[in-house]
Amino acid sequence: MSIKGVMKRFLLIFSAILIFVFNTSVVAAEQTARLKYCLENDHLYMVLTPDFLGSYFAANKSGFKDKYEDAYIAMNGGIQYSSLSGGSKSIKVFGNNTGVEVDTSKSSVNGMVGQLKIGDRVTVYGKIDVIGITSGSFKLVADYIVINPEKELPLLAYVYYPDKVYKEEEIKDLARDGHVSFNLPWEWKDEYVMGRLTNNDVNGYQFFLNAISPQNLEYPENFYMFYFKYETYLDKVKKNPDSFDIKDIEKLIIKNILGVLTGDFKVDISTVKFGGDKKFDYCSTVYKPAEGRDYRLEFFFKNDSTGIVCMLYLYYPDDNTNNHIRDVAYVIHSISN
Repeated sequence: MSIKGVMKRFLLIFSAILIFVFNTSVVAAEQTARLKYCLENDHLYMVLTPDFLGSYFAANKSGFKDKYEDAYIAMNGGIQYSSLSGGSKSIKVFGNNTGVEVDTSKSSVNGMVGQLKIGDRVTVYGKIDVIGITSGSFKLVADYIVINPEKELPLLAYVYYPDKVYKEEEIKDLARDGHVSFNLPWEWKDEYVMGRLTNNDVNGYQFFLNAISPQNLEYPENFYMFYFKYETYLDKVKKNPDSFDIKDIEKLIIKNILGVLTGDFKVDISTVKFGGDKKFDYCSTVYKPAEGRDYRLEFFFKNDSTGIVCMLYLYYPDDNTNNHIRDVAYVIHSISN
């Protein structure tokens, strides 16, 4: 299916973006794609207990592997007499009834093993490694260990190391039929931060993140997300659009938002993988005003059978202008459709 001519009634005009559109040129290949880097390298951990992990593995090894292989987990637990029998390369962290092996061979944690004492509490951040299935085992490969933390992480929370814990609200109205959900960080639910996108029947949100403490009144840090429904915006809809069609649609969405592109400007869509099992289509570019500094734009897309979740992160790449980039990464992690 050629995508030319099939778009209908779709013109997004984001006033916050238009501030930077006039008298600008768009340049290719953004070199400092900070959100992409954050998603790929700054891991989001889910808080689980040794007892939960151990009992799940014992009851359903194949199901555990499907769900948790390469998953990033934060785990609270205790050090007992048998915890330290593995030398500096391995310890065992105990819950109430079960111990989980923790691989401490990484340089970031290896030197801490000698500091541990029986009775210590620890929080371990790491990635699950499943070794075999039939008579196998699993371990948590540690990225970080906190000894005797002031506060233990709340069960089932999502956290970044060392101390960013998310309190969130689930939002289910991005698509009008309610099948798309995402988690909204509690700091975002503020009248100065959060607004709706309503242009041309677009259903979505805009977030002015530079209004959140620490505020930055000089440069923007904005995040937009909306749901592009095929039946609403395409003249002809296939039952199962293939990936080639999807990427063509995504390219037109980007060009539609940017608006000022010349005919020979190329939009390159790539694939970003993170969090073990998450995969999004992705594009980054730069708005460069005729006079002034350039602004970065990173687009993320997640499609399903009825449409595409479309996201845009807009910012100026100064050291003090990405104060909420982890929040944006968390929202992208949380999308379910």
